[in-house]
Amino acid sequence: MSKKTGGAEKILREHGARVTPQRVAILRAVESSGNHPDADAVYRQVSMEHPHISRDTVYRTLAMMEEEKIIGSVLYVGNAKRYDPNTSKHHHLVCIRCRKILDFSAEEFDRLDPPAHMVSRFQVLRTTVQVEGVCGDCQKRKKA
Repeated sequence: MSKKTGGAEKILREHGARVTPQRVAILRAVESSGNHPDADAVYRQVSMEHPHISRDTVYRTLAMMEEEKIIGSVLYVGNAKRYDPNTSKHHHLVCIRCRKILDFSAEEFDRLDPPAHMVSRFQVLRTTVQVEGVCGDCQKRKKA
């Protein structure tokens, strides 16, 4: 869950974002998904409660929330950006079969810095480690 305490309205207010029923529903959808949803999954969930919300509104709101650091994101090459309610320092395990994403913390990964010769040509905004593999559920399915 988000590192901030309280409900979605409180989190939006703490970041100076306008509080609307749609924004609250979008943030709740990200927080309650349990598995780093993509924008389409958020849209499907929110549209059940707000049937007139547009896909564009969901995409723009997710982008605003990411920019304001209300939520984070996980990029997985070849797939849609996935959104993460956990904005504290952490890393990800990504299953290459089912695309499940699990959070983990590791101080040794927190201390990793990009090579100095690259930093001079690139503004680093954050450093995270993404470990790819096959989750336990997918391993069990293959054996069955």
